[in-house]
Amino acid sequence: MTLGSSRLRDTLAGALRSNTGGLVVLTAASWLVYRSLGEGFLSSYNLFTLSQLAAQTAIIGFSQLVILALGRLNLAVGAIGVCVAMATGWMVGVAGLPPLVGLVLGLLLGTLLGGLLGLVELLTGLSSFIVTLAMSSIYIGVVLILSRGDAISTIPMAITDFSNVELFGPALSQLVVPALLVTIVLWLLFNRSVFGWMMLSVGANQRAAELSGISVPRVLVGSFALSGLLAGIAAMIEVSRVASALPSLGTGWLLASLLVPILGGTTLAGGAVSVTGALVAAVFIESINSGLVSLNVSAYWQQFAQSIVLLVAVIADQIRRHRPSRPVLADPVAPVASALPNGDARRAAS
Repeated sequence: MTLGSSRLRDTLAGALRSNTGGLVVLTAASWLVYRSLGEGFLSSYNLFTLSQLAAQTAIIGFSQLVILALGRLNLAVGAIGVCVAMATGWMVGVAGLPPLVGLVLGLLLGTLLGGLLGLVELLTGLSSFIVTLAMSSIYIGVVLILSRGDAISTIPMAITDFSNVELFGPALSQLVVPALLVTIVLWLLFNRSVFGWMMLSVGANQRAAELSGISVPRVLVGSFALSGLLAGIAAMIEVSRVASALPSLGTGWLLASLLVPILGGTTLAGGAVSVTGALVAAVFIESINSGLVSLNVSAYWQQFAQSIVLLVAVIADQIRRHRPSRPVLADPVAPVASALPNGDARRAAS
């Protein structure tokens, strides 16, 4: 056996052992199973819908991923989403603002609401779990008071038609474009930017990050602001997909926001993320849901299946954290990370 073929075999074996490679295999296997058991799973209509949902689920997961990188949680992802959706729906559907202006202002609102979470955590000293849980109730309460629980269905066609545009054929929605763009931006953030390394450094060892000169408050507020922006993008996608702004939007986001990054390889303890793993995890999750629908399985069982997968993913994360690991080399393009002892600032997993 030549040296080249041996290296190729080792590379393929390593890819299959990784979270991302394993999820690709599981996704392909699920497609084969659903294709053999149910009719219509590989139809153009079903794949188009699957691509829409996977794009949105990926960005919801990314909104949580940037906070998990710090070793924290954001339980207000869905609450920020509904705030952005209802505010944008009112601006473009009631106030009559141009769609582009409404979208920009809506994303700005999501960014501000996310940044406010980080600011409240700094001012109160409470854990992110308590802060985001309380602020989530406040955000939702304000939406319900102002909207009186009424949906806004007068969304301009410029927004609603975006999700229905085909990309490279009838089986793929144009919504995958923003999802892929966000994936690329986040990958570059965690692998090629100093701020991304600061985020991972804070998540790996906050005390060491402070001693190395990192402004933890700035990283914290900036990360929550980024999370709010991503939640806003996911909200825009749902508004485009369902052609209305619903006050119930975001109620089911929490489970997906945790399942996507954890299943993709992001650790709950912080300091290590997998952006591409989260993207593949979103496709896998929506493939499972779509397959269950094609088999006429109740939506309640879909929730049950997602919960079981989340539990297994968390257990796997705990096992992975306690397994002895090889020392991690610091990336030379991120001098901030190299200042931390024992390679605590780990680079993104992909």
